[in-house]
Amino acid sequence: MMRYIFSSLVIFVSAITGTAKAESAPGPVVDPTTICDGSVCSEPMQNIVDGYSQGVSGFANQGLIGYSGKCFHLTSHFDPNYAHHGGFIFEKSENQIAISGMFNFFYSEDPYQDMTAQEMKQRFADNGSKLSPGTETATEVQLAHIYDETDIRYSYRSDVSKKNVFVIGTTSDKSGNVSSAVFCKMLRHP
Repeated sequence: MMRYIFSSLVIFVSAITGTAKAESAPGPVVDPTTICDGSVCSEPMQNIVDGYSQGVSGFANQGLIGYSGKCFHLTSHFDPNYAHHGGFIFEKSENQIAISGMFNFFYSEDPYQDMTAQEMKQRFADNGSKLSPGTETATEVQLAHIYDETDIRYSYRSDVSKKNVFVIGTTSDKSGNVSSAVFCKMLRHP
């Protein structure tokens, strides 16, 4: 069991902290709203998809902001109803957005809940999670790590109040077949 937890942790941490190789071509982009088609998701996952579907972009429109909260993992290694935790920071400058984050497994409470975005950034950096360039479109913020055989992508949208952000992350092969996914609803830090 611990081996599976560790290997899953390595996969998810590498998704957050890894650097993409320039020569790797991306596979097809998976529509995050279709991952739960066929009733493969738990109710908490479907609720996050619903929030994401109704969500908006433009939440990361100022300096450094942080979000953290509950995450549900769609993989054979975890119970899809069990709430793990995670956090992401978004650092926006005039022409770009950078994203960093971490997942925390089997914590009873959100380890970032009392941190500022700056404290989260420092904690992530201390644990090796580097800021990676993201992309902001009219509908969402995206982060992609493209490897030789695997694409790891995160899509972010917030509710209109910008207090909640919905995260859907996928690990897929170059044909677009999803092997695992993560669904998070996170609250904005003051």
